[in-house]
Amino acid sequence: MREIIEKALAKGAERCEVFYLNSLATEVEFEASKLKNLSNTEETGFALRLVKDRRMGFATTTKADGLDRLVDDAIATSACGETVKFAFAGASDAAGVSDVAGSKLVDERVKDLSIEEMMKRSEDAIAKILDYEGEINAESGTKRRIQTMSVATSEGFESTQERTLYQFYVGGRLIEGDNMLDAGGYYGGTTMDAGGSKLVDETIEDFRNGRTNVNVTGGPTTVILTPRAVADVMLTMNYGVDGSIVDRGISPLTGKLGETIFDERVSLYDDGLMEPGYSSALFDDEGVPMQRTTLVENGVLRSFLTALRTAAKLDLPATGNGLKLKRLVQTKDLGKMPASEITNWEMTGGDTPYAELLAGVGDGVIVDSIMGIMMGNLVAGDFSGNVAFGFKVEGGKIVGRVKDTMIAGNIYKLLKDQLVDLSSEVTRVGLMGFIGSHHYPHLLLRDVSISSKG
Repeated sequence: MREIIEKALAKGAERCEVFYLNSLATEVEFEASKLKNLSNTEETGFALRLVKDRRMGFATTTKADGLDRLVDDAIATSACGETVKFAFAGASDAAGVSDVAGSKLVDERVKDLSIEEMMKRSEDAIAKILDYEGEINAESGTKRRIQTMSVATSEGFESTQERTLYQFYVGGRLIEGDNMLDAGGYYGGTTMDAGGSKLVDETIEDFRNGRTNVNVTGGPTTVILTPRAVADVMLTMNYGVDGSIVDRGISPLTGKLGETIFDERVSLYDDGLMEPGYSSALFDDEGVPMQRTTLVENGVLRSFLTALRTAAKLDLPATGNGLKLKRLVQTKDLGKMPASEITNWEMTGGDTPYAELLAGVGDGVIVDSIMGIMMGNLVAGDFSGNVAFGFKVEGGKIVGRVKDTMIAGNIYKLLKDQLVDLSSEVTRVGLMGFIGSHHYPHLLLRDVSISSKG
């Protein structure tokens, strides 16, 4: 990596940064209770950012003997690149990288996991679901990834980190007459899941509760969002605190640091050091040390998420959120320049146990997951979608599953004006297709917009 830096400086670069990635991924997928995919892939390459004549140049290569071409390409792109004023990570950033945190990023059990063991995990999960109900079209998958990432800069940063990543999901579809029921669960983290069997049990329980359909009346409704549904609607908040969107002036939170945006009971954190969070690391893809960032404290907006570029534009500290991501497949994108991205989010809970929170509902709807939420105006905080999985509550008890039901709202109104209570329990959830591991309580909300064909 130092060789690349020296070549770039010799060809006129004022400063530069090299990112190295080696990623070995093994994946097993079962669909309709049969093996669908078994793959073993490896990706290795370098990405170079440099500044020449105050303009940014960028290039990548997957060829170890293509370093001269890498430098030439980056120099060439700088001619039409963006004018930049920020510095790359330096020696002081390297000093801030925690060796202690690194011990939590590698699980030898993940490294040693064989394809046969991966297949057995999914096969056992499917067998247990089919033992409950043989007509379920069951699916499951197990994936492990071993990553080595290095960053070196002309400013004096140089460090390497290794991570193991493990993913497991289980689910299925049950069709009974005109009733189609989908249920499932997902785990992602740097260590093996302790609750693989727990996910299977929860999936079976969802099938059991969802086989009875009930109608729900539309209009303003008392709603409980489960942690999974909270994760769905919090995707809108991601856009509000994204430093690049704030810089463009289109975030509804632009200019509101220090102002109250939520109920005082709401505190929210972006934690790049969460154990064992799927997005946890020693440093981000620019060499900035990962950290636990307070986004909202007792309802007050405290921080935005920044990469080096956006931090300089906003005159704010870099928060260690400069990442190169392929969101929908949850892996690194060598060909993408770092941008401000969420890592792992945590919302603190309240004082009421969930059982008491549910018992006090009277009549309402539990929303467990929302489908199509990305179609809303997420930048403004608006969300809408079908209740993919939810239940009707009568007298504080679940009486059946709701179908053909939609939910809509705005995250800033929801957590400021419509929040009734938060459960004391905070549950870890994962989102397939989105980065990170998240911890959320159940939220009890008033007057949420619900519509139903029933």
